[in-house]
Amino acid sequence: MSLPLYFPGQYFFYPIGNTPAVSLTRNLPPDIAANILLLPCGDPRNVLYTIFNECPSMPRKLDFTCVDYDPGILARDILLYTMIMDDVPQRTIWEIYLNMYISDEARQAVLEQCRKMIACSRTSEDWHASSYGAFLRMGTEHTLVEVRRAWRFYRNSSMPIGDPHTAHALQMVDTGRTDTLKLHDKLGGVIISSARSSRPLLMEALEAYRAHFSHYWRVGQTPSPITKTGGPSCGNPTFLYSRLGEGFRVHYGTAALAPFHLAPLFGNHSGPCTIQQMATAAQAQFDGWCLALKVRTNASSSTGDALIIRFIVGDALHVAAALANRDCDRASPLAVSPWTATPIELLDAEYRDRGAPTLFDVVDTSNLSDHAGLLNILLCSVPLLSASQPWCGVLYTEFLLAHPPGDTTIERLWPLLPVDVHFIALLLGICPIEVLSGFSTTSDTHEVLLALNPSEPVRQFHLIVTWKGPYTADTALQPESRNGTLSTPNGGSLPLDFNSEQLASFLYATYTRMFGPEDPIRGLRRSTVERARSGIIHNSRETFVIFLHMVRERCSLPDSTWTETMENLLARFHRRAHLPFDNLWHQDLSAQLYRHHVYAYPVYHRTLSPPPSPSASLFSGWSSIPHLVRIFLTVPHDKFSVLRARPETPPLHCVLSASGRFECGFQSVDACFGSVSLDGSVTNPQVVLRESSESGLHPDAVSPLVFSFVVPSWILTDVPVGDTADIVAELCVKSTPATAVLAPVLGMRLSIFAASITDKHHVHVVPEVRPSPRTFTRSCAGSTTPEHWHRNPPIGVQDLVQVQLGDPDCATIATLSTKLHIRDTDCRAAFAGRAMPTVTQPSPFTIRIGVGKLVQSVAFPLPVLGGKEKVRLARRSSYIEVVIPTAMSYPDTWALETNPFPIVRTASTATAWNIHRVLLDRMPAVDVGALTGRRDWLNAHVSLQMSQRERKARAEDKLVGLGLVKDTIHAIMVRFTGVQGGARSTVFSLSDERSGPQPDDMVLFVSSLRYDLGCHTILCDAFVLPSAEEVARAAPFALRAVARHGIEAVLVGEDEMRLWRRLLPSLVERSRATWTHGKDCEHTAGGGYEPSEYETAKGLLCSCGRGQDVDGMRQVKLWKSLAPFVTRIALSPLFAVPYLEQIIDSAELGLIDSPSTRGASAVRQSPRPPTPKPSLETCATCAKADGSLRRCGRCKAVVYCSESCQKADWAKHKLNCTARR
Repeated sequence: MSLPLYFPGQYFFYPIGNTPAVSLTRNLPPDIAANILLLPCGDPRNVLYTIFNECPSMPRKLDFTCVDYDPGILARDILLYTMIMDDVPQRTIWEIYLNMYISDEARQAVLEQCRKMIACSRTSEDWHASSYGAFLRMGTEHTLVEVRRAWRFYRNSSMPIGDPHTAHALQMVDTGRTDTLKLHDKLGGVIISSARSSRPLLMEALEAYRAHFSHYWRVGQTPSPITKTGGPSCGNPTFLYSRLGEGFRVHYGTAALAPFHLAPLFGNHSGPCTIQQMATAAQAQFDGWCLALKVRTNASSSTGDALIIRFIVGDALHVAAALANRDCDRASPLAVSPWTATPIELLDAEYRDRGAPTLFDVVDTSNLSDHAGLLNILLCSVPLLSASQPWCGVLYTEFLLAHPPGDTTIERLWPLLPVDVHFIALLLGICPIEVLSGFSTTSDTHEVLLALNPSEPVRQFHLIVTWKGPYTADTALQPESRNGTLSTPNGGSLPLDFNSEQLASFLYATYTRMFGPEDPIRGLRRSTVERARSGIIHNSRETFVIFLHMVRERCSLPDSTWTETMENLLARFHRRAHLPFDNLWHQDLSAQLYRHHVYAYPVYHRTLSPPPSPSASLFSGWSSIPHLVRIFLTVPHDKFSVLRARPETPPLHCVLSASGRFECGFQSVDACFGSVSLDGSVTNPQVVLRESSESGLHPDAVSPLVFSFVVPSWILTDVPVGDTADIVAELCVKSTPATAVLAPVLGMRLSIFAASITDKHHVHVVPEVRPSPRTFTRSCAGSTTPEHWHRNPPIGVQDLVQVQLGDPDCATIATLSTKLHIRDTDCRAAFAGRAMPTVTQPSPFTIRIGVGKLVQSVAFPLPVLGGKEKVRLARRSSYIEVVIPTAMSYPDTWALETNPFPIVRTASTATAWNIHRVLLDRMPAVDVGALTGRRDWLNAHVSLQMSQRERKARAEDKLVGLGLVKDTIHAIMVRFTGVQGGARSTVFSLSDERSGPQPDDMVLFVSSLRYDLGCHTILCDAFVLPSAEEVARAAPFALRAVARHGIEAVLVGEDEMRLWRRLLPSLVERSRATWTHGKDCEHTAGGGYEPSEYETAKGLLCSCGRGQDVDGMRQVKLWKSLAPFVTRIALSPLFAVPYLEQIIDSAELGLIDSPSTRGASAVRQSPRPPTPKPSLETCATCAKADGSLRRCGRCKAVVYCSESCQKADWAKHKLNCTARR
């Protein structure tokens, strides 16, 4: 596989997830079936929370595929699911899920449940025929074998008290917990990363989480709301079985309450919270999750396969490759995971007969990027993303990024990629939505504040990044565009064209960034911390080759162009000016290029023949010599004693060398515990791997290890005449500054074991069958013929998109260009007659060209910067060429400026592209009364939606774009809560600052403030009346009654009003939970909005949601009559993105030692200061209350009846106005 092989050092088991639960369907429409891949899955929190957040009135099919390389995780998850299905008391399930010690009642429940599961799981057919198999499916037979082994251990360890197995389980928990407490003392205290589950009140909750963490490890359980006689008496067996077999290996940072969201407890509580209250609140959440699953399974029983949870034991990258290659003809199946030879064999009954998915609407990779590298995650995940609909294909990556104290600029996210994110979007067809949007509706402000607190030892920045196909943000690139002038295959997979010399330069620069750190000279210049981290290697030469393969597939380059590109690239490799030590890995690269059908060196085009004696013995009798052979090297277990005695997990590689002749390293190494023997025939030799029955990963294992790697055959056939015994196969630790400490024991080569290639006991050489070519479905989906991009194009046909690279090493995208070949007869004549075309930008990814009365759009794979284009007219050849720069350098350029809040629409549904969906009725309300005296957390939280750049612009009265919308959102929230003093407001109008409040203003009715738990923020549960003028005729008295009680006018400029009109439809879609778009919907039927429709309130929202789900309006007597006219929305802050720009730094934030004010920032005042309600306002100069009052355009704090009054008051007011900007 592409990930380098690491020696299996100390292993930790994670029975409880270490991050709060998230909804995995938050970026999908609520009324469309969803296939979801958890890669890996961990504990059941995310599946349960996702089901909990499903709309009860819109049930849909959910198909989860849960992958984990630890069978103990999956066995435990299935146990908990079956208990929920069988109505085991939820308190008992809670105990088993979280506690190291369980009561006798819980022990008995585990025993009974395991007996039932073991009885119906002799084969996968038996399991799938059982009552559990209707919902809980097995993806491989191996999965069932492994989880069944764990269930037997659970059963044996849950026998009645007094049984030796039960006593041993108790002893293991006692010993393991005691050892962990000693480790805590050694590390200097408790670990408070679990406090992230209280976001956005993390700073206020730190002390309580410290207390709970300490209690959990001292007692071995969460505080119980019900005291049971005798207390816990048994060790929890589900904590004692992992991929290494039985034993207590629970990670020392495990915190029982990490999966649960406790912000409502801390935000709505008037005083300090106890650990008992924390446990009670968490258990109430867990009960709600379990009930939601139970209701769903009961409903699914009568409606068919409405809920499926499927399980596969295996390494995430291996299983991803197996799913992607399900329909490919592979020479040999992939192993379940590193260090095993057991193959992944997906069940035909599941994947062929039942149609289990191999393409997914959502792929969640947890924080696997920290361990496998972000590029490897993208390479394995992108082929699994469905492109069947413009709304599907969502990838979540998660990071716990290390950072120095006080540093909140996490631009270090991008160094995790060897290429600029713009190239990832271009070449892999996927991009973080925040990069295009410039904002996020998920808050990371708590991470910023925690990073700035010097007293906290936590030095990790938790970040979740949402990836989508960038072209799906453009409504013009959706399958049915309104004007019918553009239709691209599968939503915009446009073939690309590169200059081969430039592409080779870019690929070489990418290779240099991937493997430049291997240079030992560079290693000497690293800091101590960087040297310690240098032992973590994510990329192998095979990683680079797979990247090349995807680039070729995506670009659709002709064979001749690709060959020229590769020849240019290899010429740079031969020079190796930047990588003087890279020659060691050149044959590894050449073998992988040939193996993956990317490029064949000239040597691979010739027929190999055995060398003259004495080397001929290696291939003696072979019918033919393939271009690749696989070498198996058996290493005695005692050779690893040095590594087993140390805590490090160093990377390993194999070397093939002949002293004084050659030395070649190979990173793509397979390994297993066991033995190997020859099989097959003399003409076609093969080997048989006999995997050890013991768990070779166990520290006490004595089995030898078998390593295998692929080498080019010509290395062996072209060896100079001499003794073949001089060729040595060797296993080594990869040399890095971090592994240099092993040199005194292993020698300068860091050699673990070496054997002559003629050593028949330790070395076997067999032919390697080249796998079939692999096609990346998503990257090249749809037709690549230009004529097929348009459906009945008015003017002509768009050519390929030419990519022009910039910088000396071609590390940036300078411009994109494409030609529109004119085919229409009248257009050709007009164009030849010197007619000048018009060029405009109707959407982020398109440029519209007009010739005469006809218009047609050309599409680009990235957002482009309209107004900066160059147009070339070829009148004789009848084409128009557009050359244009990209718009992906936020905040310098804003990719989605023409449509910042896109809505993805199909004939049957719609969803917001960059604003996550919420289920408002499942979200706890913020107790506004509890905010009195504790305003800091809410005000600071909402204030920090602005970046440092935006706050500076606001102070200089230069705020534009998104900053203006953020300003208004903050004003609405603080005025609704009243945290900055003054009477609260619940009704707001967005009024044009040029004309003041008008009858056709947009009106917002805010009914409550709610916690958005999964995304760590708060939002307004509100209702919008797009135009009060329409209601004035139907319910004039109701609207006047509301006005008499006060409608707070928020004055906005023309540009901000345009953004609000684009934002509101997305706020409606995100909260849609009880209604669907009908076939006569004004918007889905038409394919979306034209830009002009945002200029007025008329037609802004479709009528499908009007008057739907408006109980919050009906509960307010004054609003009740207006309920039929409003549409429900969820209004939340739009946060700046910490990996795009600085949010705040220690110089701006005055930290206060008091826990209640630790999160308070230097920008505590509302961006728009509190203003009196319009019904009570008077002119600041003459106190006149009647007439048309106009608000100060700068501070919005005072009003005047006329321009003369404003001028008269300016000398006095300007000081206060300036101070409050």
